[in-house]
Amino acid sequence: MNWLKRFIAIAIVLTTHNGYSNHVIGFQTDSTIQRGKVGVNLISGVLMYHHKEMMVLLEKPVNAIELSWILVGNGDKLWHRVYHYPEYGLSYLLMDLGSPSILGYSHGLQPFINFPISPFNRKFSAGFRVGSGLTYITKTYHRTDNFKNSAISTHINALISFNLEGRYALTNSLTLRAGLQLTHISNGTYKKPNSGLNYTTASCGLTYCYSHQNISNRLFHSFADRPNRIQVFGYGSIKEVKGAGGPKYRVAALSAEYSRPITTLWRYGVALDVMYDESSAFIMEYKELPYDTKWQTVSSGITLNTEILLDRLSAVVHFGKYIKNPDREGGAVYQRIGLRYRASNILWLHLALKTHWGSADYIEMGLGYKIF
Repeated sequence: MNWLKRFIAIAIVLTTHNGYSNHVIGFQTDSTIQRGKVGVNLISGVLMYHHKEMMVLLEKPVNAIELSWILVGNGDKLWHRVYHYPEYGLSYLLMDLGSPSILGYSHGLQPFINFPISPFNRKFSAGFRVGSGLTYITKTYHRTDNFKNSAISTHINALISFNLEGRYALTNSLTLRAGLQLTHISNGTYKKPNSGLNYTTASCGLTYCYSHQNISNRLFHSFADRPNRIQVFGYGSIKEVKGAGGPKYRVAALSAEYSRPITTLWRYGVALDVMYDESSAFIMEYKELPYDTKWQTVSSGITLNTEILLDRLSAVVHFGKYIKNPDREGGAVYQRIGLRYRASNILWLHLALKTHWGSADYIEMGLGYKIF
């Protein structure tokens, strides 16, 4: 979807321009930061529907309130200094979803990190916030009682958000914030129907700092990586396709990745994906596309990757082009947005959402092993 492409591209440019320069990191021992904060945001916007049957969900504008607990990096981790002491924390998001009679309300919990963008002056600054969590939606699809809900069929769903915001310091402890957000809600096609919900919203709010702290003299960094890294990842998932109430299909994928650092905590690379999706055979039969064996339903692709490291935790974004896509679903390109956790020097845990732009394909979980 064009608006999603533009938003992500602008955010990456703004964030990397400030946060990922390759430099010697310095700090002053007498500097202080706003260590602990609480905040509230009032949010309003619209549902960006991507299927005609979703027009019935446009009953009213979307309204929400967000309560946040925020910490600011104090400098005892390398990523605090490389990313210029970002905010991170946990938020609770209550949304009315724009259609109380069909969708109801959602209650979401979302860990987040807010990367600073270069301040314009002492009072005004900007940031780019990324969050990923879970949300509970009160009304889901039912074939007789709520058949108009083509977007959501499970109460528990993934919640992903991007927020570009400006901040103005009213006092030493009170800050005014305003921003633009993209919010995605989906179960990753674990159960159909699952068109998913995409919202474009604007927000305005306040944060109050209850704790100040000196920047730490200590520095901890868990891993020192080789410049060139080769990894193998295995992923698995379960999904449904087409209409509601259908069977569950298993997905298995193997990915070989090569990456190298741009800076200390930012890597880029390429990967080759091979994916076996049991639903491909069903879709090919539905479309009357011929195949002789299940091996002919296997798809493959090549991706350009970026990885932003936060010590053991990292965020990954993959933009892929299908080499072979036998069921012809989803178009020619795909994306992967997710998190990885480095459990040891050679082993990674992986959780991500594979998408075709605004449409979720499946939520994948897996393990990665470093070969070199």
